[in-house]
Amino acid sequence: MRVFRALSFCILVTACNYGGTGGALTSHDLGMSGVYSRQVLISDDMHHVLMGHVAIVTRNEDGETEAGLIIHQRRDGVHRLHYRAAWRDGVELPYTSLSHRDNGCTHGHCLDNAVGMIALSSEMMRHAAVHGFRAHLSGWSGTIDIDAPPDLFVEALHRAADM
Repeated sequence: MRVFRALSFCILVTACNYGGTGGALTSHDLGMSGVYSRQVLISDDMHHVLMGHVAIVTRNEDGETEAGLIIHQRRDGVHRLHYRAAWRDGVELPYTSLSHRDNGCTHGHCLDNAVGMIALSSEMMRHAAVHGFRAHLSGWSGTIDIDAPPDLFVEALHRAADM
């Protein structure tokens, strides 16, 4: 759980550029380092646009690695989205809501609201790198489908291999 909180923090500081390039991240205070992919469109609903990027973070003290699909809502003037769960093929996924945060930006280009993070196992990452990642989010804001393309996961895995 501690890794999820730290991963969430590290990811939120990287997540602000629409379609921005990926990169590396380091938090000496948290003792973590990692990589993140560019941010892409993962849901273009009638009223809401969701963006996503993939991050892979390693805790320096024990080498434990976590990966996640980070989901953001493009500010659209309608209302902020809140979801409590993510589902795929009838199975609940390890989802952490980030909608309680005011924003997810530290770079000065804050276009998005943080929505949540789906933790991804190594097996899920490998599968998503070939087939992409489809799921749906559910909660106070109803249900919305997301679809992240395979190349997003390939990019994150390549960046992690070069770390």
